[in-house]
Amino acid sequence: MKIKYVFIGLFLISSLEAKQHILKIDDIVEIALKHSPDIDSSSLDFKGAQQRTKAAKSFYLPRLDASVSGGKQWSKLKHASYGNTNVLTGKLGASQLLYDFGRTAGKVTGSTQEALALKAQMQQVISDKIFLVKQVYYDILKTKSIMDVQYKNIKLQKQQLHRAQKYLESGIKTIIDVSDAQIQLEKAHLDLKNTQYQLELQRAKLEETMGYVPYKGKYILYSKKLTLHHLSKKLPWVKTPLKRLEAFAYTHRYALQSSKHIVKSAQSNVKVSKGDYYPSISLNGDFGVQHVDSDLVAITPEQQGQIAVNVSWNLFSGHQTDASVQEAKIGVLKAASQVQSVKLAIKNQVLESHISVRRSKNNVKLYESISIVSLKKFEQAQKRYENELSDYVELQDAQQGYIQSLSDLVNAYYDYFIAMAQLDHAVGR
Repeated sequence: MKIKYVFIGLFLISSLEAKQHILKIDDIVEIALKHSPDIDSSSLDFKGAQQRTKAAKSFYLPRLDASVSGGKQWSKLKHASYGNTNVLTGKLGASQLLYDFGRTAGKVTGSTQEALALKAQMQQVISDKIFLVKQVYYDILKTKSIMDVQYKNIKLQKQQLHRAQKYLESGIKTIIDVSDAQIQLEKAHLDLKNTQYQLELQRAKLEETMGYVPYKGKYILYSKKLTLHHLSKKLPWVKTPLKRLEAFAYTHRYALQSSKHIVKSAQSNVKVSKGDYYPSISLNGDFGVQHVDSDLVAITPEQQGQIAVNVSWNLFSGHQTDASVQEAKIGVLKAASQVQSVKLAIKNQVLESHISVRRSKNNVKLYESISIVSLKKFEQAQKRYENELSDYVELQDAQQGYIQSLSDLVNAYYDYFIAMAQLDHAVGR
């Protein structure tokens, strides 16, 4: 009968796990890129800029205007007067820009470069999102591994409590050792509970980062069981020299590309402003048709039209053009300064990320060594306690030192992968 219940329990557990969708890091990134509101917002900014470019190019095309009006008309001449007359008028006008000394070309170039800048900004937002997703993902894996360490701590504390109770029964140890063991066990349970709360918050942060709750929350994150032995030998390594990473970043970082497009857009604004010093030349024409009552047929043309070259030139505008040109030039200087600022920031980010990778790898090696030594110390403390060569405090210090070394090792291990993701983000990969 018991075997039957065991099989039923295993079936229910397997059915529950079957409903849980497993998400790998690539799945999470894909979900974030599809549903993230900030990516949608930056994409809409880019699409809006594309429409502004289209509007600027429309000035190269002819403009057609049509109008129709109908109603009554009256008029009075010196020797004759006419009463109310029905009038129906239609008019068609056309204009074509011939030359405006670079104003339209500057507007088109400026809006095109602005669109390219916003496109690069959108791609930078995507790159930022990928890094943030990876960071939260590895933080979650770190927390789950810390929980495994805490389960190990609970197991050790239970063993110690059981041992202290046996020693008390045998008259070897006092009741205070049992009380201390009970306190330490409760603390271990409390630490685990707080970490579980932290895991819930991190999961909520991940869903916020993705901009979506996949499978209505019925998912688990893929992670391999972390064995805390020889971790440093399993870490990937960065073989590319720092100078090459910097050069790669200058070519592939979207923030820098966006800044360069902004400079070109600002330069086009100077061209637009300077165009106001010169005339604008266009070809204009219109054609009109009128239909009136017979009373006005003799004095009203049925059709009327004209075609002419129009030159419009503002000769003086109170130094507005001078001010606009100077402001546009200042805009170029500001944009160029921003490019230099972005380059320096990228250089610093690559350097910091590269150092962080190296430091994290060294930390993994260091904490790995500390965990080995701490385990030996804990085992020695156990033997000393059993042989009444030390008290419970020394044993507990050694045990907590061992548990802390494992926690430090877990933190260093996943910090290394976060540092690797940060380096990829810094160089634009």
